[in-house]
Amino acid sequence: MKLLNVKIYGLFGTFNHDIDLNQDERITILTAPNGYGKTIALKIIYSLFNNKFAFFIQLIFDKIVFSFDNNKSLEIVKKEKIEITLKEGNKKIASSVYPSKEIRHTIPSHIIEDFTPPFIRRVGADRWLHELSGERLTTQEILEQYNDEFPDEILERINGNIPKEISSFLKEMSVYFIQEQRLILRKPISDHRMRENVVITDTIEKYSQELSKLIKQKIGEYAQITQSLDSSFPKRLFGQNSHSYSVDELKDKLNNLQEKRQKISEYGLLKLDDDTSLFSNDSIEESETKVLSLYIADNEQKLSVFDALIQKIELFSDILNERRFNFKSIEIDKEKGFIFKTKKGDILKLTDLSSGEQHEVVLLFELLFKVQENSLVLLDEPEISLHVVWQKAFLRDIEDIIKLQKMDIVIATHSPFIIDERWDLTVNLEESEIVQ
Repeated sequence: MKLLNVKIYGLFGTFNHDIDLNQDERITILTAPNGYGKTIALKIIYSLFNNKFAFFIQLIFDKIVFSFDNNKSLEIVKKEKIEITLKEGNKKIASSVYPSKEIRHTIPSHIIEDFTPPFIRRVGADRWLHELSGERLTTQEILEQYNDEFPDEILERINGNIPKEISSFLKEMSVYFIQEQRLILRKPISDHRMRENVVITDTIEKYSQELSKLIKQKIGEYAQITQSLDSSFPKRLFGQNSHSYSVDELKDKLNNLQEKRQKISEYGLLKLDDDTSLFSNDSIEESETKVLSLYIADNEQKLSVFDALIQKIELFSDILNERRFNFKSIEIDKEKGFIFKTKKGDILKLTDLSSGEQHEVVLLFELLFKVQENSLVLLDEPEISLHVVWQKAFLRDIEDIIKLQKMDIVIATHSPFIIDERWDLTVNLEESEIVQ
């Protein structure tokens, strides 16, 4: 399922936006001066597909219509409450009103405390204090305003009145939002009795750790497959259905295996001597073909565990080393994930990279390692802290990533350098209809 178009009527009581998503290039760029709702348009799409229905309670609009490639559409109309309707053609499939009842009674106060920001403090049975502004809020208002902070299992309880036809439909599409604030992760600790404590993490360090875990996970999968295949090798070798390649085919496949091992070893996933060839491919006897054929088939299966990861690591490294960093380089490390070295070989702290460099690393990592294939990605202001030269190369990088990840992407930007010469990809919200 793919999203084709979003129509937003009465946004801020001022604009009617009509946003066609580019289906051929898979890149759509939203442009406009501040105040026209570029970021809001991204949040509208994200909130719908990630069960953040309370977002629409706070938003000023009349109606939003989402159109899809399967002849279905979903309408959100704001009256006294939020009305959500799923249609196929002109036929209504399901509809709902959100919220159908006061949602505060379904969520215990201590759970609300765990997931709202640390500056929100409960001061009564149904009263909360915003310590930064001094504003006093009801539980209902807290759940509506900070809906984005709650995990999926809590959102399901909040959104329990949404029909299965609508919730199942929305699960058919994965939507990932990369917001403008990308370098710092803040999360309240789970013990609500100590809410003054907040865990603050530098995103680049967290992602480096995540890559290390991913590498080790793949190495573990490789070890399991190796153990299974090696233990059954003799039985399969003497089985009647064992296939044999020709001598020429064997030579080509052995060369390909060695090249693949070399690439995997370059990124530290395996050592070359972990699985070296037992045979020379310079001279292969006919009597060896059956053994070699099975050996090659087994090793192709073992090494295939790394295929997708190596493709992502290779593009990640190439973009940063060949197109970006002039005086430092990235290296993949099994224990650390990724590290950066100066031209002299000194290891840099990840947080010693400039803000522009960190933004570039974090953004590329999210696109390559955190976004699922065939997702719709929403990217807000990719130009933040990036040099003009990097901005002009951005679309080329995105095109390479799209080829690998098969994703669609909607970008909100102020930068003509991000757009470069691709104005054919843009939707200019400044040209939208003004509500009279």
